[in-house]
Amino acid sequence: MRHKTETGESSRSRGSETRRTRSQAAPEWSVKGALILMNEIAAVEADCSNALSSYQKWNIISENCTALDVPRSLNQCRRKWDSLAAEYGKIKQWELRSRSGSYWCMESERRRQFGLPEDFDNELFKVVDDFVKARENQSDSEPDSDPEAKAEMVDVVEELGVNALGLRGNGF
Repeated sequence: MRHKTETGESSRSRGSETRRTRSQAAPEWSVKGALILMNEIAAVEADCSNALSSYQKWNIISENCTALDVPRSLNQCRRKWDSLAAEYGKIKQWELRSRSGSYWCMESERRRQFGLPEDFDNELFKVVDDFVKARENQSDSEPDSDPEAKAEMVDVVEELGVNALGLRGNGF
């Protein structure tokens, strides 16, 4: 929307300047991009697990992804992790509890019927699973580890997301 200024010039209203169209939004994440993200999350976690703030970690992850031709903002990386973690949790729970067959043997339509991600990549699932297991092992090996945090780590499969890991947008 345009408004006339006191000098008679036309200017855009603030609201229209901040709107984004779909063409301006970030492109969809490819499997390769998500694998790169997971690799960077694991690397930063291994190198700096308690030394940096959540913001610093996500900033490094974003910068590293951009250097590897996956140009994403800190918030985009964090949101993608949240999404991967939630989908991983749903699949993991399904695999542990279901008697209707493995997620990996189901057709996309059947997955959707059960509220599961329709097309989660198997390799990506294994990478997320390895990361979660590494976090569990790290928690096991740290003598000063908080017992409640460990209990929450184990409960990851009980929930539909991975928010109990502390890996949500507020940090990992």
